[in-house]
Amino acid sequence: MYLVTATVPAETLPEDSSLGDTIRQLALPEDRLEHIHLHPAVGGGAHLTLFLDHPDSRGTEAAAARLVARALPAKAESALEWAPATPLLSAFEQLALGTHDGPDDRELPSQEPDTR
Repeated sequence: MYLVTATVPAETLPEDSSLGDTIRQLALPEDRLEHIHLHPAVGGGAHLTLFLDHPDSRGTEAAAARLVARALPAKAESALEWAPATPLLSAFEQLALGTHDGPDDRELPSQEPDTR
């Protein structure tokens, strides 16, 4: 699975519906869309992250571009700022969620009642 992110300027966002809902409705099985995450960007735009289940980054990026092109007006395509596709595991490692630097066996506090 890969993540593809784009920054969508405010002037290209649809006014009548959510971009995420529109993308979900227009997604085709071959797009392999698993999840969408949107959060506000500075200046009123949005950061869009698409989780796509493609075997390689090239197929993922092409599917992401098709999905967003279906959901936004044609003029929006040139205004988007895309980041390269990132494997999900790599994204977790970058967030330090996929690594553990401490000992595997942590000592827990005693569960015995305090009788002092």
